[in-house]
Amino acid sequence: MGKGGEALIGAKMAAANPASASGKAPAKYTWEEVKKHITPEDAWVVYQNKVYDVSNWHDHPGGAVIFTHAGDDMTDIFAAFHAQGSQAMIKKFFIGDLIPESVTHKDERQLAFEKGYRDLRAKLIMMGMFKSSKLYYAYKCLFNMGMWATACAMVYYSDSIAVHIGSALLMGLFWQQCGWLAHDFLHHQVFKKRKYGDLVGVFWGDLMQGYSMQWWKNKHNGHHAVPNLHNSTAQSQDGDPDIDTMPLLAWSLKQAQSFRELRADGKDSPFVKFMIKWQAFTYFPILLLARLSWLNESFKTAFGLGAASANAALEMKRKGLQYPYLEKMGITLHWAWVIAVSSGFGRFSVPYSLMYFLISTCSCGLFLALVFGLGHNGMATYDATTRPDFWKLQVTTTRNITGGHGIPQFFVDWLCGGLQYQVDHHLFPMMPRHNLARTHELIESFCKEWGVKYHETDLVDGTVEVLQHLQKVS
Repeated sequence: MGKGGEALIGAKMAAANPASASGKAPAKYTWEEVKKHITPEDAWVVYQNKVYDVSNWHDHPGGAVIFTHAGDDMTDIFAAFHAQGSQAMIKKFFIGDLIPESVTHKDERQLAFEKGYRDLRAKLIMMGMFKSSKLYYAYKCLFNMGMWATACAMVYYSDSIAVHIGSALLMGLFWQQCGWLAHDFLHHQVFKKRKYGDLVGVFWGDLMQGYSMQWWKNKHNGHHAVPNLHNSTAQSQDGDPDIDTMPLLAWSLKQAQSFRELRADGKDSPFVKFMIKWQAFTYFPILLLARLSWLNESFKTAFGLGAASANAALEMKRKGLQYPYLEKMGITLHWAWVIAVSSGFGRFSVPYSLMYFLISTCSCGLFLALVFGLGHNGMATYDATTRPDFWKLQVTTTRNITGGHGIPQFFVDWLCGGLQYQVDHHLFPMMPRHNLARTHELIESFCKEWGVKYHETDLVDGTVEVLQHLQKVS
C-alpha cells in the first residue's frame, strides 16, 4: 500500500478510535456494531476479539476474499489461510476491542468447541502436518509431465483413430491432474515462500491447463471462505461462487426461486422453469461443458476482457493481475501447444482437430467437476447472513470420498488428488495432501466427540446423492 493509503488508514483509525490515537485505552465495540460494517467500502472484521477496519483494503495479498467476512469473526478462516506471524500485517487496521459479553449467540459449549478445534490445529502444527515433502511433489510433477508427453506421442507417432481418442482422454486426465497440482501450489502447501507457489501455479495453471491463476485464486479463495453459502440476493456477491450456478442448476429451493426478483412479474422465466425441472438429467451434460466455461473466464481475466463475478471485477479494477506478463504468456503458449497437438501437428483436418479438442476438453470438465462436485454438491447450504461457526460450516457443507462399488481406494486417492479428504482439506487448506490421511483420524474423532456430522461416501453413492438432491429441489 502506498503512502496515500497509509495516510488514509491512519486518518480512519484516528477518527474511529480517538482514544487509541491519543494513547488512551482502545475503544470498545459491541458485536451489533461490528455487524453494521459489511461492505467492501465499510468493512470491519474481528480477529481474536480485536476489531479491524479493513474498508477498501484492495491491496490485501489474498485479494477481495477479505470482504467475505466483513461484519464477522475471521479468526479461524484467517488461521486457515495464513502462515504464523501474518497477523502482524493487520495491526495497522486495529481500531478497538470487541466486548466479549456482547456476543450473545455463543454459549459456553460453543466457546469450548471453538477452543477445542483451535487446540487441535496447534497440535497438528506441532506434529509437523503442515510440512511438505518436496520429493513427493517432484514425483507428482514428473508423473504429470509423463502423462502429457505420452498423450502428445500418441498423436505424433500414430495414425489410428482409436489411439487418438485414447490420447484425447489421457489429455483430459492430465488437465484434471494439473488442476490438483496447481491447487496444492496455490494453496501454499508446498513452499513457505508464497511467490514460489504462485510461480509454479502459473506453470501448472496458465501454461499447462489454460486456467488463469488469478481467476482461480479469486474464485477458489471465496469458495473456501464461504462454502455452500447462498448470495443474499441475485445481484450480491456474498455467497459461494462455486454454487452460483443459476439459472442452470439450483442447490436449494431458495436458490431455485432467486431469479424471480429479476423479473417485473416476479415469476420464473420459461428457461429457468425448464432447466430446474430437468436439472437432474442435465447435470452431467453441463459438467462436460464446464472446462469450456473456465477457459473462457480465464482468457478474459488474463487479457482484461471481463470478470466472472462482481467480486472479481472489483479486485481486477482496484488491484489488477498479480503477474500480468506471466499470465498472458502462459495462456498464449497454452493455446499454442494445444492447437499443435489437437491438429496432429498439422496432419489433421479441421473437423478431426475439433473432435480431438472437444473430447479432451469435455472429458477434463467431467473428471474435474465429478470430484469437486461430490465434495460439496447436495450437502447442507446456508444463507450468507446465518452462517454457522467456521468448523461446522466447513464440515457440514462437505463430503469425503472413499473407495467402494469395486473402485479401489488407491485409485480414488490418485483420481481425486487429495480432495477425497475434502472435509479435512477445507479445515486445513494449507496442509499438504500427503499428510491428510494421518490428520483424517484426528478430525473424525474430534467431530464425533462434539457431535458434528461428518459425511463420507464412495464415488457411486455420492453421485446418486447429488442427483437425488437435484431431483428433490426441482
